Amino acid sequence: MSNPIHQLQDLLNVRPQKNMSDMIYEKISQLIQTGEIPEGYIFPNESVLCEQLSIGRSTIREAYKGLELSGYVTRSKRGTIVNSYSAILQATPLKSVIQGTSQENFLEFRLMLEGQNAALAAERAAPEEYKQLQLIQEQLINAQQENNYEQIAILDRSFHEAIAAYTHNPLMITAMAAIAETCEIQTREALSKISVLSETIEKIVSMHQAILDAIRNQSPAEAMTDMLNHIADISD
Repeated sequence: MSNPIHQLQDLLNVRPQKNMSDMIYEKISQLIQTGEIPEGYIFPNESVLCEQLSIGRSTIREAYKGLELSGYVTRSKRGTIVNSYSAILQATPLKSVIQGTSQENFLEFRLMLEGQNAALAAERAAPEEYKQLQLIQEQLINAQQENNYEQIAILDRSFHEAIAAYTHNPLMITAMAAIAETCEIQTREALSKISVLSETIEKIVSMHQAILDAIRNQSPAEAMTDMLNHIADISD
């Protein structure tokens, strides 16, 4: 990779406009997550970077402040320095890490998390929670009958978030909340690209019912297997 000291303005590729500090923060954080701006990199001083990007000093200072608060950089007399990956992971919200990861890593994490969510929900969900999950399933069937693909993606997300809630484990619930938006976006994109759409949606409905039945029957192993098959099938 080329030395980012000489390439930073090209990597950022931003133009002066409102909320420039937010844009710079997002760009730099993404570049750090992907490794294009590596651990230990020292940013140019403020006046140099302001001249390169045609922005005011207050704008870059706000961006640097946000990066420091999020754990991406440390600011000292030496300058603004990119933190180690481990330090970033300790300080950065999970949602931000997920948004910067690869499709393969995301799928592995989702399989691990949601398989366990389904198993725990089968062990811990209360009768009224089965009813809530059934209600979401009925709404999904109605959306299927109406060919409301946007609603199907939303209800798919609700179904998976509900299962996480029924684990009654705040860490599992928080982790699911961090990935839920990405899951919904991927489902929506997948539905927009699939040629045999009716068969795919029928399979989603069928797999949801299988997961629901396993949770209602208090069968953790079956719930986990059905969930893993569902996620793998949708990803394919």
